[in-house]
Amino acid sequence: MKGSDLRIKLLTLKHHIHQQLLEFLASPNAPIYLKVIGVSLVFFLFILFVQIVSLIWTLISYHRDPIAYLREYYDPLTPRYVDTSDFRTSDENVFDLNAYREELFKLNEFNTYLSDQLPINRKHKDPRSESCRIAAKRLPQDSELASTSIIIVMYNEELSTLLRTLVSIVLNTPMESVQEVIIVDDKSSRDELGRRLDKEMGQFPFVKIIRNSKREGLIRSRIIGSKAAVGKVLIFLDSHVEVLEGWFPTIVARVMEDRKTVVCPVIATIDHTTLNLIADKYTGIWGAWDWDMSFRWRPIPPREQQRRGFDDSAPIRSPAMSGGIFAIDKEYFFEIGAYDPGMKIWGAENLEMSFRIWMCGGALEINTCSFVGHIFRRTGLVTQTVTGETALQQNTKRVVDVWLDEYKDSFNAAVPSNEKVEGGDIVSRVLLRQRLKCRSFSWYLREVFPDQPRPERDFVGFGEVRGPSDVCLDNLGPGVGHQVGVFSCHGKGQNQFWKLMASGELVSDNLCLDGDGENPRKIVLYECHGLRGNQQWFITEDNVVMHGGSGKCLTHDGKFLQLLPCDMTDDRFKWKFAAISQDVLKKFHVLYAKQFGYTTKAERAKKEAERKKRKEEEAKKRAEQEKEREKKRAEEEAARKEAEKKREEKEKLEKEKAAKAAAEKEKDEEEFRKWRAEKQRLEEEAKRRREAEDEDKRKFEEEQRRKREEEDKKKAEEERKRREEEAEERRKFEEEKRLRQEKEAEEKRLAEEKEKEEREKAEKENEEKAMEEREKLKEDTKAEDDDDTKKEEAVIEKDDNDDNDSAKDQPEKEEDNQEIVKSGELEVKEKLDLNSESDQKGVVDDEMKEFLAWKAAQKKN
Repeated sequence: MKGSDLRIKLLTLKHHIHQQLLEFLASPNAPIYLKVIGVSLVFFLFILFVQIVSLIWTLISYHRDPIAYLREYYDPLTPRYVDTSDFRTSDENVFDLNAYREELFKLNEFNTYLSDQLPINRKHKDPRSESCRIAAKRLPQDSELASTSIIIVMYNEELSTLLRTLVSIVLNTPMESVQEVIIVDDKSSRDELGRRLDKEMGQFPFVKIIRNSKREGLIRSRIIGSKAAVGKVLIFLDSHVEVLEGWFPTIVARVMEDRKTVVCPVIATIDHTTLNLIADKYTGIWGAWDWDMSFRWRPIPPREQQRRGFDDSAPIRSPAMSGGIFAIDKEYFFEIGAYDPGMKIWGAENLEMSFRIWMCGGALEINTCSFVGHIFRRTGLVTQTVTGETALQQNTKRVVDVWLDEYKDSFNAAVPSNEKVEGGDIVSRVLLRQRLKCRSFSWYLREVFPDQPRPERDFVGFGEVRGPSDVCLDNLGPGVGHQVGVFSCHGKGQNQFWKLMASGELVSDNLCLDGDGENPRKIVLYECHGLRGNQQWFITEDNVVMHGGSGKCLTHDGKFLQLLPCDMTDDRFKWKFAAISQDVLKKFHVLYAKQFGYTTKAERAKKEAERKKRKEEEAKKRAEQEKEREKKRAEEEAARKEAEKKREEKEKLEKEKAAKAAAEKEKDEEEFRKWRAEKQRLEEEAKRRREAEDEDKRKFEEEQRRKREEEDKKKAEEERKRREEEAEERRKFEEEKRLRQEKEAEEKRLAEEKEKEEREKAEKENEEKAMEEREKLKEDTKAEDDDDTKKEEAVIEKDDNDDNDSAKDQPEKEEDNQEIVKSGELEVKEKLDLNSESDQKGVVDDEMKEFLAWKAAQKKN
């Protein structure tokens, strides 16, 4: 049956049903409930028809263009994890869009707001050269490429960038060669990366999502993804990239050609602010590293350009990879040890793999015909501290200990803090290196990276440069024209890693320190030009850093560097490198010392030795002449002394005789004087002793008499005071006792009066009560008499007798009441008397206790 005939029959059927339904609804005989049911049925069928058509259209749209479908279901304006109410101004109707954008920027360290507005399937200009396009025609057909697994690790990635990564893969990759795209979620905490991501990715059968049960980090998550992969080739991508046209076939074909070759694409920058792709300047660089084990992009050296034949499409044999994006044969990946599972989170894994690939028989290339755009964040997001050290420090420690051999000391000198870092157990990696029969690190420097400056050959000094006030030279964030200053020393290299080259250039991150002699504060980083001048520096043996362009010396003002006139003795101008190559320093001084007007210690020592030698020779000659003159004078003096000696001996004999006679006479007179003086002294001493004894005796007797008088007087005074105190105490006690007795008598009298009043009151109340009862009884009797006047007299007489009996009993009741009152009063009186006696006795005892306590207190005082 033709389609036109079927269409005519369906329209005829529709028209017939429509006419029948209208006739039914218009018929006056049709029940109202049937009309309602009919209308409802028609409405339900209409809604069902619309839903079926919508579903069919959705399926057709998805199979025709899955990217358009994905874009339709992704709403970039829907708030996700930022509370937009925080960005309302004082006027609730005004939304602070700039603040909202900045908050999103801080969360991901790139322009998240702009990313949300950009299409997820945006196109970029093909950055490949013409030679690459020609070379692409010689590659195998897409169907001939090896099956590939693309592995993407993410942690709290922005959904728009993750979708853009996936969509760029679908748009720019021959999907028949892609076995799977594995997304490893390293336990993200954002809700949109949960069920919503599963829903979006569920539309793509080639996408697999692996969710870690705990945070594993980039390195271990890539191991997890690679173990789950089934493709022959593994391609590792970051979750915030955009692959460009032609990126896939050229790197996969190269891995198929040589399974031991690891291929990296050219990694172009996607600016974190504008999200524009910058690809041109990345085709002439390769991956390198510095001695603080930080990865660096460096210009390709001439020897490598010559090896490539200056062909833009030829691969670059790079000493190191940046780490995030590369292709590798799966079997070879696990054959050489995959990633080091002992590493934490991320960091240094790229250098570890680079060293391992080259030293263990493989090769590492950058394919200049494959481009992948990558968002480099404003600052790093992922940091983790393990036992007080960052994961990067621990990972770097493992790399250095396993692979650097004798050059480990160069790294430790450049990064002093490394010696205190614990890298964990490295036995398995050392055994892996032995099993793979890897070459030495010296071989790597000699054969793979001979362009790398070496500390023992090319550095005068390197590492941190500690200056005045115990701060370190810091590039404060590298960049051409960036002003250089100082910062607290942290011992981790990076911004504080400097190299003073043998040529006199002071280098940080491949940029040279450039000083302006006319403007002493303009000390910045510029690209090295090799012309010396403002980029030439000189260090003395006393650690003074001099500037070649101005002849001034380097110091700082607490924040930025400056050049001032030199003073070699001033500590403000002294800078100490963490490591100094003495052999290079000697050659450096030989070459440049005269230019800076500097004399080395060795030269100064040599000149000082020559001057000292001349001085010693002149002193020796003068000494010989003086010796001759001294000899002649000595002979003349000897003759004179001989004659003088004889004369002196004669005079001496005569003087000795006269002195002897005078001495004997003087001796006798002296002995007589001594005898007489001794006699007088003994007599005076005896006299003084007698006088002293008499005086001591008199004083002793006088003292004894005075003491007896004082003791008697003291006793009499004490006795008088004691009697007065006792009399006063007795008087006070009697007075207090009298007052208490008067008080108690008064209280007793008042109590008796009160008791008497209460008895009188009770008696009066009893009498009033008795009177009331008698009056009541009389009234009752009178009432009964009035009521029974018509009764018989016998009954009346009986009633009268009863009244008389009642009257007789009434006095008895009153007497009983009086006896009860009296007995109560007696009992109360007995109790009061008893209490009075006990109180009286207690009062006496209390008085005695009080008196004794008072007396004791008086004595104590």
